Amino acid sequence: MAKILNILSWVVLLLGMALLMGFSSEKKGQQSYSDLQISIDQPVQSRFVTKENIRTMFSNLGYGVENQNINDIDIRQLEVLLSNKPSISKANVYRTISGNVMIQVKEREPIIRIYNRFGESFYLDRKGSLMPLSNQYSARVLVANGEINIPYSTVYVLEDLEERINRIFRKSNTSAVQNTGLIQQLKVDQEELPGANQLKELFQLASFIDENPFWRAQISQIYVNANGDFELTPRVGGHSILFGSSAELEEKFEKLMTFYKKGLSRTGWNEYSVINLKYKNQVVCTKR
Repeated sequence: MAKILNILSWVVLLLGMALLMGFSSEKKGQQSYSDLQISIDQPVQSRFVTKENIRTMFSNLGYGVENQNINDIDIRQLEVLLSNKPSISKANVYRTISGNVMIQVKEREPIIRIYNRFGESFYLDRKGSLMPLSNQYSARVLVANGEINIPYSTVYVLEDLEERINRIFRKSNTSAVQNTGLIQQLKVDQEELPGANQLKELFQLASFIDENPFWRAQISQIYVNANGDFELTPRVGGHSILFGSSAELEEKFEKLMTFYKKGLSRTGWNEYSVINLKYKNQVVCTKR
C-alpha cells in the first residue's frame, strides 16, 4: 500500500509540474512587448552608432507597437541587420521573460582614415577591416594621404577574398589587411588588387602608432611621397619625419625617441626641417 501511495505521489507531482510548465509556456506565448533596452560598447565621444539609430530601425521594422506579442519580434532578423551595419562589429539581441527586447552592440573602432589618389576616402579599423565613412560622424584619427594607390575596390575585394577562394586556408573573421598575405600564397592575380601591399604597410604603421600612447598623441598624419616613402607629420615640432617604408618599425621609432630625448631637448623642437630615419643606425637631419 505504501508503495502504491508513493507511486501516486510521484504521478501527481509530475502532472503538477507538467501543468505548471504548460501554463508558463502559454503565458510566455501570450507575453506582450514591454520595452526596448539598448547597450552600446563604443569609444568615448564616438557616435557612429547611436541608440536613436537603433530605435528608428526597430520602429521602421514594425516592432514595438502597443500590445504586440513579444514572439512576433524577429530576434534573428535584428541581429543580422545590426551585424551588417559597417560601424558594428558584433550584435547580440534577446528577449526577457518580462517582455523586454535587449540589444547589445559593439562598435568598430577606426585607427586610420585613408585618402587615396582617386579621390576616395575610407577607414581601417583596429583589425584592418574596411570601415566606410559615416554621414553622421567623422572620427578624429590618424590621416594618410598623398600617392596612395589603393582603390576602394581593392580593400573591398580583399574583404571578400574568402569567397573568391572558397574559404581555403582562411581563418574565420580575418580582415582585408590579413588577406593580403593570401595574394602570394594562392597566386591571386595581383593586377586585380592594386595597392594591396601598400595597404598592408600603411596598416602596420598605423597600428604601431595607435598602440603607443606617445606616438598616438604626437603623429597626426602619414603622407606618401612620389617615391612611395612615408613622411610623418608630428603635432609638436616644426619638422617632418622621413620614415621610408614600414620595415624595421620598432627600430626607427626607437631612434626617433632617442633623438627627441637627447637631440631636440638641447637644440629645440624647431631646429630642423626634416628628420630622416631611412638609414640604418643613424638619424640624418636637415637644418632650417
